Amino acid sequence: MKRIGIIGAGGIANGTHIKQLLEVPECRITAICDIDPAALKKTGDRLGLDEAHRFTDYRALVDCADVDAVEICVPNYLHVEMAKYAVSKGKPINVEKPLGMDAAECEGLQQMLEETGVTNMMCFSYRFRPAVRYAKWIIDQGLIGNIVGVNVAYLKSSAFWEGRRLDWRFVKKYAGTGVLGDLGVHLIDMATLLVGDIQAVSAVADTVVKRRQRLDSDEWADVETDDYSNFLADIIDRRSGERVSANFSITRCAIGHANTIRYDIFGDQGVISFDLNNPNVLGVCSGTVDLQSGIVHTVNVPAKYSITQEQAFVDALHGKFCDYYPTVAEGVQCQRVLDALIKSNETRAFVNV
Repeated sequence: MKRIGIIGAGGIANGTHIKQLLEVPECRITAICDIDPAALKKTGDRLGLDEAHRFTDYRALVDCADVDAVEICVPNYLHVEMAKYAVSKGKPINVEKPLGMDAAECEGLQQMLEETGVTNMMCFSYRFRPAVRYAKWIIDQGLIGNIVGVNVAYLKSSAFWEGRRLDWRFVKKYAGTGVLGDLGVHLIDMATLLVGDIQAVSAVADTVVKRRQRLDSDEWADVETDDYSNFLADIIDRRSGERVSANFSITRCAIGHANTIRYDIFGDQGVISFDLNNPNVLGVCSGTVDLQSGIVHTVNVPAKYSITQEQAFVDALHGKFCDYYPTVAEGVQCQRVLDALIKSNETRAFVNV
């Protein structure tokens, strides 16, 4: 039985981490930390934790004798600092995305992990969707041949939520980027997992809702992070070694979409398509019969491809690593892509990763 401490008691902690952890029989949540007294009380009461296991200092949670591993669910600028402290104490970590503010910061954490061997995980949660895992298997079997093109979209309407104020995601010193780091990292990670490493990018990003009210006053302030980002990427197909052109579209200004992720991966012998609003089905056109019809048909993903992010983390704590398990090293590589995208948007030029 592994005892989990969670730093951060906000939406991502309650909506994903805690929800999934409560369904994993091999662990229990023994401590939480948050600087917001209301959030700490609400989540602490939900979990039935006594006051001695509710912390406002993350170091106290990490040092707690009743915590075996730490989940980091806080704003981006705190990820690496908190992860390094946990690793220095020998505590395994599960870190929310993006890993940090830039690659240089993240590389220091990766070096610590390589030196200590502490178990670690990145919260690239969409690689645990059954459709993604089945697509990975199909591609690795060569069933759609060599990859020749990728089209990706991540669509949300969250920029237009009524009354949404200037939370930390809109402030550059806390978030680093907007949709690029919040949403784009998932697309980058899936492209890397399914196809290969991103070599170069050309990006355009901007802000649509320019000003918002601050959280703690009636004052209005500038939004400093991007509401949308579109970019082209050169990816090296790991099977063929050839260059693949990929097109990415990411926005939180898409009215009518709560959280839509669409992927089309085109091979020279077939295609795979998925929409993660329906994560248990996969669109496929592959093989002689399919190619003669030329129509993408839907298949149900076999049950063996289903696993939750938190089950995978707890399994790793017990020494059992699932296929396609995401580590901090992959978070660092994703951060390098983000750095290149930021530079490309600033210079309006193709930038090598």
